[in-house]
Amino acid sequence: MKKIIISLLVINSFLFISCGGNSSASKKNILVSGSSSVTPLMFKLAEKFEEANTNYSVTVETSDSTIGVQDTISGKNDIGMASRNLKENESPELDSYLLCQDGIVIIANNDSSIKQISEEELYNLYIKNTAIGSISKAISREDGSGTRSAFTDLTLIGKKEPLPNTVEILDSTGKVKTAVNSDSSKLGYISLGSIDDTIKPLSYKAKSQIEYVAPSVDNIKSDNYKLYRPFYIFTKKGKEMSEGTKAFLDFIDSDVGKQVINESGYVAN
Repeated sequence: MKKIIISLLVINSFLFISCGGNSSASKKNILVSGSSSVTPLMFKLAEKFEEANTNYSVTVETSDSTIGVQDTISGKNDIGMASRNLKENESPELDSYLLCQDGIVIIANNDSSIKQISEEELYNLYIKNTAIGSISKAISREDGSGTRSAFTDLTLIGKKEPLPNTVEILDSTGKVKTAVNSDSSKLGYISLGSIDDTIKPLSYKAKSQIEYVAPSVDNIKSDNYKLYRPFYIFTKKGKEMSEGTKAFLDFIDSDVGKQVINESGYVAN
């Protein structure tokens, strides 16, 4: 998957060290890469960290969870991001840290009449191509996506049988939102923290439930909303961390860092 680089460092070509400012060359960079679902939260954490630590800059590369793991194991980054649990063959190579819990939200176009969806309806749309009113097209993420992995584990959609060709595959959270926003017949799923007014979040009812439950931080905390998964960050095991990496990890685990996480629509660890 092609990486998209989001740099938090704004370079002013008219700013000189002699004028008392910090030039880009004097800043020590921290590279974070991986899940496109974790990226919006990481961007906010990095921005807040830089405000209090002007001698550091944080660069966030967004791709998917698997690439984030591979980058960390190979030493290409300082910190990796994943929106799924680590696999058995990945864990021995990494020191992982639980960042937060995040909801997976089923989304529809704002103009569609649908407001809620059951586990059975969701399964039938994705696997049997059974329409739900005006909703007739399903969108999923690509194979390396942590969001897809968690969605599969939680709903069993694509677990025993492959997704049919009728399901559209997109490789980022942003692309899923854009596709749903532009077509009222489409339905997809994204991170709770990525919800905005361009798409409609649907209430969800698992097989074990009687009532539909809205996706929210409070409903995740109470375990009433069943579609949620962990966000992880990780470093390479045995690799000596730079002072900047240590400082950023300490900030994320601080009260200020947890406040950023909670205010962004996630459940801090």
